[in-house]
Formats: sequence, C-alpha cells, structure tokens
Amino acid sequence: MTLAISNGSTARNPPPFPPEIWITIFSLATDVPGLLSYDGSTSSDLPHPLVKEHEHKLLKESLITKRNIILVCRTWHVLATKFLYQSVLVTRPATLSSLFVALDRRSSGAAHSVHMGWWTRRLDVLIQDDHCEASDYALLANIIRRFPNLSIVNLSMPMLPDNDSWLRQLPESVVMALVESCGPSLRVFDCSESILRPCRNDLMKLITAAPNLSVLRCPICSPSARDKSLSARLDVPVMTKLQSVSLMSVFLRDYLPDNKDANHFPALRKLTYDCIPPPFLDHTWKKFVRLSCANVTTVHLDYSLQADGLQKEMDLLSECCSSLNDLVVYIRSWTEINSNLTLPPSVSYLGLHSKLRKAPAFHYKQLFVALRTISGSKLKAVRLLHADAVEGLRENHRALLESELADRTSCITFRIEDNEGRLLMA
Repeated sequence: MTLAISNGSTARNPPPFPPEIWITIFSLATDVPGLLSYDGSTSSDLPHPLVKEHEHKLLKESLITKRNIILVCRTWHVLATKFLYQSVLVTRPATLSSLFVALDRRSSGAAHSVHMGWWTRRLDVLIQDDHCEASDYALLANIIRRFPNLSIVNLSMPMLPDNDSWLRQLPESVVMALVESCGPSLRVFDCSESILRPCRNDLMKLITAAPNLSVLRCPICSPSARDKSLSARLDVPVMTKLQSVSLMSVFLRDYLPDNKDANHFPALRKLTYDCIPPPFLDHTWKKFVRLSCANVTTVHLDYSLQADGLQKEMDLLSECCSSLNDLVVYIRSWTEINSNLTLPPSVSYLGLHSKLRKAPAFHYKQLFVALRTISGSKLKAVRLLHADAVEGLRENHRALLESELADRTSCITFRIEDNEGRLLMA
C-alpha cells in the first residue's frame, strides 16, 4: 500500500476520519505477512540463511513506510508510533545507542500512556561490525528490558574484542534480560546465525522461563566452565509448546535430559538438523530421534557428507518418524543424490536444494537419474527450491530438460515442480 501526499495542505490536514479507521489503514500499510508470526505456517523451505535475508529486506522496507507515516503530521505521529515499534531492527552498535535514547525520550512523553517498548513484538539484532564492545552488549540488555512483550528474537552477534575464539559466549546479561523481561511472551528464539551463542546453562534458564516457546534455533551452545560440572548442569525442561527445533547431531548432548528415556519435546512437529554425525554418536542420535520425533511431520536435513550416506539418513527417518510428510534436503550439488534412493514411506513431498547455484549439465543429468529411480510409495511432488537452479535449467539446459521429462514420463509418477510449485515443464 502506498500513501501519497498531494500537497502541503493535505499533509497538514489529513481527511477527518475516525482514529479507528486511520489505525486500520496504518496496519494494512505496514503489515508484512508472517513478520510477527510464530506458528510456522508461512515458513519457507529454503535454507534458513536465505529466508532470514528475505525477511530482513521486508523488515527494512516496512520500517521505511512506518517512518514516512509518522512524519506526515502530529495526528498520524500519535496514532502510528506504535506500529513503528512493533518490530525493531538493529544493524549497527550506534543504532543501539540511538534506540535507547529514543525509547527513553518517548517513554517520558505525556502523550503516551505506555512505554513505546510495550508494543514491540519482534527484535532482530544483526550486527556485523567486528568492533562491537562489551558496553554495546550491556546497552542491548537494557534495551531488551524495555520490551516486556517480545514474541520473536533473532540474534546475530559479532565477537567481543577479548572473547575467547573457542568460547564465543553471548554475555549472560543479554540472556538474563530476556529471561526476566519477556520469558512468558517469547515464542521464537533464533541465534543460529550468530557467532556469539548462549552457554548451555544460560539457554536452559531461558527456555525454562519461556513455557510458550514454539520455535528454538540454537543448534550450538557456547562451551563454558560450568558445563564441566555435572552438579551444576541444569536439566532440559519439558517444553510442551515447542513445535520446531534446529539441532546439530554432534552437539545433541546440550539437549539431552538427565533421564535419557524421557521425551521433553512432546509437541515437536518440525526438526531441522545438520547431518554430520560421527560414528560414536550414532546410537545417541538415533535414540533421540526415535524418542522425540515420532510425531514430527516435517524434516529439513542439511546434508554435507558423501552421497552414499544419504540413504542411511532416510532409513533413520523411516524407522523413527512414522508421521513424516514433508522432507526437505539441502545438498552441496545434485551429484550427491545417488540413484535408487528409498524415501521414508510416509513422505508425500520432497524439496531439494543444491548449494551450487550454476551447475553444469552433467549435474542435472545426475539429478534426473536419481529422480527416475527414487522410491517413495506416497511421493506426490518433488520441488526444486531455488529460483536460480530452475532458471538455469530452463534457460541453459532446455534440451536436457525436455528429453528427460518428455521421453521418460512413465518412469516418474510424481510431479516435478519449480520453486513456485508449478510444473517444471509447463
């Protein structure tokens, strides 16, 4: 929605609509579908870094619209300020300082009945500056304490100057600010792209304080001295609302409860994991998947091993995830899908993503060999997820595409779709 101001008079004297109508207009003008959602219904099948990149682009565009609206006139400023603060995006340490000043100034204004942070539902801190200081993290903690109703928190934080390159621990003050200020309202916590991460005990404190947490993306905890002491190790709480979790099999121990036979994720429906399991952890990982993922309906698998090991992952999911319907696999290239791959029998949708954007013809040929021989009793659709791969196949390898799909259609009983869900050969 675009708001156009024809002249100075209109800007000073907008049409005399009731405030409720203006608020509805502002809401429609600034809304981004899924921006404040935490139920996972609008989530993309693309790799998480690409999804976040797109979300942040939409966030920035929405913020520009909001800032323009509140500058139109005093009435619009009063009515629309709460929309400006619904989502907060921080990209530079200097932004922390200015945000804190703005919050402090607005909170003391007589025209506002509540602190501006009251309206904030989403916080994205994406600082790429390597010169972030300890004082910046202290300031961030103070800012978080002004957001009592946060639902979504995304953190991507750089190293502290004196931080050990192995520990990479997110300061405890930041985690405790979340624990003490917005635990009950927190639905999504994501630090999967952050260099700094909570230590395990701090993370346990956070998820214990957040009983309504629905999405947790913290696959790696920062090591800490406290983790070495079994007596100081906090147990994993039973997370009755957690529907989606991102893990790495080699760091699974951070999420294992004291009682190894207990399922602490009874509501889990989506599992995202990086597949790098060394042999000594195979049994532990398999037991966890069998115990906690029986009701999982969606799995996103980031596979970076040799092609012949992918079938082993399919066998594990077949054995442990009887409710699995949607399977998404991220691979380095199309050559990592072997022929005669057998999918879990319950899978009806397979999403495939190659990290090699511009693949040569023989990579695509290997892909179609795999698709012609793939086995899945309920498989209805295979989707190539990245637009670049689809475009490259259609524009640069059209003859190969036509020969593979036109001449051997009888060998493929499922739809092969492009990134938008349309037939690849429309």
